[in-house]
Amino acid sequence: MAEPKEEPKLRMVCEECGSTDVMRDAWAVWDIETQDWVLGAVFDYGHCDRCGRETNIEESLL
Repeated sequence: MAEPKEEPKLRMVCEECGSTDVMRDAWAVWDIETQDWVLGAVFDYGHCDRCGRETNIEESLL
């Protein structure tokens, strides 16, 4: 029997400098049942800590 094919992994990179040290604005809500924060939405704003600027975040295959 053939082994299941593993999906390629992605990384998120800064459009300007290519760094993976990127983040997005988001909001989270408190879930009483799980006693943890649950991601509610991810917004368009992207920031790169390496070059210190607002950026578009791009997907890149590993």
